[in-house]
Amino acid sequence: MSNALGDVYISPELILMDIEAETDQEAIEILAKHLYEKDIVKESYIEAVKAREKVFSTGLNFEEMGIAIPHTDSIHVKKQAIAVGILKKNVQFCHMGMPEIPVNVEMMFMMAIEKPESQVDFLGKMMDIFQTEGNLRGLKSCTTASELAKRFKGFFDT
Repeated sequence: MSNALGDVYISPELILMDIEAETDQEAIEILAKHLYEKDIVKESYIEAVKAREKVFSTGLNFEEMGIAIPHTDSIHVKKQAIAVGILKKNVQFCHMGMPEIPVNVEMMFMMAIEKPESQVDFLGKMMDIFQTEGNLRGLKSCTTASELAKRFKGFFDT
């Protein structure tokens, strides 16, 4: 059985279940610092992902909820991974490609991608997952980081 994740690391230790943040920048900083503390990214990743969000917003509205997929250049990454953050209350991000449209984000999927050439394929796979009814609500309804990591990884098994 192949896995679309390849060598992208998803683990309960990279999932924060109750992020308390007022702004997109604060939410991004909390999850980016967590990746740094877990030695997944370089310290420069934190400011780089915040700066990139200001220029290229990553909020997306899906039928089930608004999400954000913040990320930045591979030079800031030590190990490929995805961190997942569930926000305690919705945080407003700007819509990807349409920054004038606000998105009330409930979950963040922060990518640390080392191989830029794999990013487009990976984002495409994630879009397929998020557009499938029940997947986002199912992730958000998980009660533990272990349950969420297992469910999220399962979406990539083909």
